[in-house]
Amino acid sequence: MTDTNTVKDPVCGMSLTPMTATTSTDLDGQTYYFCSEDCYHTFIANPKTYIAT
Repeated sequence: MTDTNTVKDPVCGMSLTPMTATTSTDLDGQTYYFCSEDCYHTFIANPKTYIAT
């Protein structure tokens, strides 16, 4: 079974599927997916910048 749900990279806004994401991380019970290592590292450096509260 393939996961065809589209998610959005919180840093750059690129649409991708969890299967095509370069990496992901879990934070406060939410999984975030990233199109590149750069976006992942940018997010990890300051996640509150990219999370809607």
